[in-house]
Formats: sequence, C-alpha cells, structure tokens
Amino acid sequence: MFRISFFLLNFMFFSFAASAAEELKESEQIHTHIEAGVVYCDVQALNHEAYFLNVLGAGSAMTVYWQFKVRKISEYWIDQAVVTVRLGRQVIPDLVTKRWLMRDLSGGVVRYTAEIEEAMMFLSEMNHAAVVDVSVLDANSKYWLEAKLYSYEGTLKEDGWWTSLINWGEKMGSVAINLNNDVVGESVVGVTDEQ
Repeated sequence: MFRISFFLLNFMFFSFAASAAEELKESEQIHTHIEAGVVYCDVQALNHEAYFLNVLGAGSAMTVYWQFKVRKISEYWIDQAVVTVRLGRQVIPDLVTKRWLMRDLSGGVVRYTAEIEEAMMFLSEMNHAAVVDVSVLDANSKYWLEAKLYSYEGTLKEDGWWTSLINWGEKMGSVAINLNNDVVGESVVGVTDEQ
C-alpha cells in the first residue's frame, strides 16, 4: 500500500513539474504590449526553426499562418471569443538565383533575401502583430490571448475551412491581457494561472 501511494505522489509531483516547465517555455515565446490603443503581440516558434531551415534548404516552399484568438474570461460560463486574427506568410525558394521570396499574405508585401536564416526568421517570428483595438474590449473584464501556428509545406493558395481539417495548428503560448495595469508601451509577458 505504501509503495502505491509513494508511486502516485511521485507521479503527481513530476507531472506538475512538467506542466510548469511547459508554461515557462510558453511564456518565453509570447509577449503583448499596448500602443496607441491597439494590443500588439510578439511571438516566436523557437521549436520550428530547424524544421523551417530543412524545408527551405531542400528547395521547398513553406507557408505559415499565425492565428491570434482573444477570449473574454468568464467566471461562471464558457469563455467568450472576442476576435480571431489570422496572418499568413510564405517563403518560396528560387534555386537558380539562390534567393528566397518572402511574401506577407495578409498585406501583399514581397521582398527577397539571399540569407536562408532571414527567410526562416520571417516564418518563425511575428513581431508587432496588431491583434485587437482596445476600444472593443471592456476595461473591467479579463482577456486571454492565445497564439497558434499553422505550417504547410508548399505554396498554399487559400486558407479555407478545409485546411483546418488537415492541420489543427500548434499552440505557441497564451498570455493574459490586463487592460487596467497596462500603460501605453508597457509589455506584458508570460502565462498566468487565472484562466
């Protein structure tokens, strides 16, 4: 009996430690800040960099979609979705000139680079992404921002409903948006236990 209870206690302790380490890992990947009445998000897919380098180095195109979902935290009911924003990026290699075309699918901006690391960072990082206008949010409520990454090998022409059937995305992290404590330009980092 003692062995069983000892085993269960160890299992619970180590599973809690693993989840805490996962939360710490997530908190290092996502940051939010408010500037000029807009909530911005900076997020990195650190665990995808080697994969992106391998795909681009092999001469294949890569398409990613970053999804930002803001939910209003409810105490007694299901959290309410406020807004979902999807931003797409694509890198297409040109094997003849050894350059990579980097296309922002949301804004249509196209540029070239001769460095594969720059092309990889274009896919694996989203800096200063506008998520939601503060005027849409209630200052007395708590909000939660979740970031997901959807990656596709090749040139995905459209991001339709069928793509969510084959790719559920990978969660990059979550962070609380606290409008009462944020001042313009202040950064909020990490994952809190209030969910």
